[in-house]
Amino acid sequence: MTWIALVILLFVVGVALLAIEILAIPGFGLVGLLGCVGIIGASVIAWGKLGAGYGVVSIAAGIGASGLMLWLFPKTAAGQAMVLKETHRSRAGSPELSGLLGKTGKTLTPLRPSGTCEVDDRTVDVVTDGLYVEAGAVVRVVRVEGVRVVVEPVSQSD
Repeated sequence: MTWIALVILLFVVGVALLAIEILAIPGFGLVGLLGCVGIIGASVIAWGKLGAGYGVVSIAAGIGASGLMLWLFPKTAAGQAMVLKETHRSRAGSPELSGLLGKTGKTLTPLRPSGTCEVDDRTVDVVTDGLYVEAGAVVRVVRVEGVRVVVEPVSQSD
């Protein structure tokens, strides 16, 4: 096998392994690493055995092939499936939860700082602003932020 054939084989196998890593295997693991080693190995062999001209061509081809994959991949069906098409700019609020604002309830579990309360004959997941509240304590809903219900303990003087 000639050096040119070895360089081309290493390069093609390296690009194929990178494509498999991008398209089929999630993450960056052994297959992607072997692909990178193949492309870099092709460049090193081309530079060392065939001269600087072939080495530069090999490096340019590696950069070009990688750039082409990065440019083309988002346009493929697999690339489109990985891209989020819709944006969500605000938190979805629940009309039922916003009706709990200012109401009092009783904790069913300890709040450390999250837990469960019964407010208005309804079981609700709640949080505190970092306070620990024992189970069975009386709390008041002070904020409703989307689906997050924030409570604080009611003091005996309230």
